[in-house]
Amino acid sequence: MEQRKQVVRSFVSRGLRVSHAASIAGMPKSTYYYQSNGRPKGKKCSTFTINGQGEKVSNDMVIGEILDILAPEYHDYGYQVVASQLRRRGYKINPKKVYRLMKEHHILHPKTLRGKKINKQYVKRTTPQLESPFATVEADITYIYIHEQQRHAYLITFLCTFSRFAPVWEIDYSMKSTQVASLVRRFIQHPTVIYYLTKNGLKVKIRTDNGPQFAAKNLADELEKLHIDHEFIKPGTPQENGHIESFHWTLTRLVCNRNIFSSLDHIRKILNEFFYAYNYTRVMKSLLYHSPDEFLKLWNTGAFEVRKDHDNKERFFFRQKSSSLAEVDSCAEDRIGSFKNNTFNNPFLNPVENSPV
Repeated sequence: MEQRKQVVRSFVSRGLRVSHAASIAGMPKSTYYYQSNGRPKGKKCSTFTINGQGEKVSNDMVIGEILDILAPEYHDYGYQVVASQLRRRGYKINPKKVYRLMKEHHILHPKTLRGKKINKQYVKRTTPQLESPFATVEADITYIYIHEQQRHAYLITFLCTFSRFAPVWEIDYSMKSTQVASLVRRFIQHPTVIYYLTKNGLKVKIRTDNGPQFAAKNLADELEKLHIDHEFIKPGTPQENGHIESFHWTLTRLVCNRNIFSSLDHIRKILNEFFYAYNYTRVMKSLLYHSPDEFLKLWNTGAFEVRKDHDNKERFFFRQKSSSLAEVDSCAEDRIGSFKNNTFNNPFLNPVENSPV
């Protein structure tokens, strides 16, 4: 602004009228003539407040009232609540003035220190594309109630959206971003995952919600170090993480609703049985009535292909009935026979069950 005033002065010194010179400089004439008196702009702050009796009360007395409101244990009010309490006591005062008085006397809430936000990449497709095994992995956390401990535990699962194979999981009474990062390292070290990452040269993409464990900076640094992409579903859209949500619903139906858990060790033992059955013996309609492990083996033989159905949705279809298909089926029967003592044998091995996952 001062530079524009210099331009106006130079034109005026050459005989041009102030209004014309100011117009050339692109500023109002009143701005050119304005001279600051050094005082703050706006109305001068009041030094008193009107109480319920209509009397003028000094700001020092108002501060005393504020301190009295904040004195009881756990009454850590902000300025808006303090303003409402003062008005309840009869003072005619607005929140802006209360804020100013509390700020001047250093009794405002301290500012909340927040960590540096990460740059989130949101999903572009509601349903991940059927690209290749472990190209997209969904991760989510669910609660499981431990009855005898009378508390909840956190279960986190990584699920391949292509084959529905769940290679890694963890359950604990707490679930921090460091634990998620540790599970990511276990995921990329899993033999099945290593095989497909090496074979196809894929770059894994993990899809999660916006929970604090997934949005943490240290997890973002770990994923960047491991060259793993991370995409977030949009807030309020769990359907964009539909595969893992459906998986956890199945787990709740078949495990949580059928058992009473005594401890973490107890539930870990049951979950080990469940995840084995889910990955290796329990067939699914979406995988053409094969288990995830069987499906992956058949996919490697070229028995399936991805095509769009009449609803324009990507689905798996048989190419042809090959000898490799019969071999994998016979192997599955042998494995099922060795698994008869598993408590999940009957419900999981029903080939006509129409399951969402």
